[in-house]
Amino acid sequence: MTSNPPRGSLHPYHPKTWPAAPTAKASSISTSSQTSQLSSRPPSRPQPRKAVSRADQADATTEKAIVALIRRVLCPQTGSYGTGTPRPLEELLPPLTSSNEVDRQLYAIIAIIIKEFVYAWYAKITPDHVFVDEILQIVAHCTRALEERLRRIDVAELVFDELPGLIEAHIICET
Repeated sequence: MTSNPPRGSLHPYHPKTWPAAPTAKASSISTSSQTSQLSSRPPSRPQPRKAVSRADQADATTEKAIVALIRRVLCPQTGSYGTGTPRPLEELLPPLTSSNEVDRQLYAIIAIIIKEFVYAWYAKITPDHVFVDEILQIVAHCTRALEERLRRIDVAELVFDELPGLIEAHIICET
């Protein structure tokens, strides 16, 4: 057991009990104890670097934070306590688009909007989650319909026929 000096209180600086600057004796004692602690450590060996870069670690951390936010805000009733692995978001939420990565980003935006602008007033009315579920169903319906319409667009006609006319109309209105 180490012998640490007893602390009088955990309150911040008290001018009557703490000296303004460390005394020469106190600073020499602390310096010698730090030096002895450093010299007692074995020399450190260079550790082999893993192939994972900081950017990959940051991306993985960000991805976990995004999924945690989505689960906390949009799926609070589906706690997976006691089970080995939680169910994937794709099983818990309706698909918004045909891409899971796009869905995850859209659900993150929706989660932030619902957390900041809907739960602020809705939680005062009732604790149920029905209204948020209905919002998710409506957004999912709209995004799937929008994606279907975007697939039917003739890009060549849009770029070569429609866009030049819009740009010309814009230039004429500006002058």
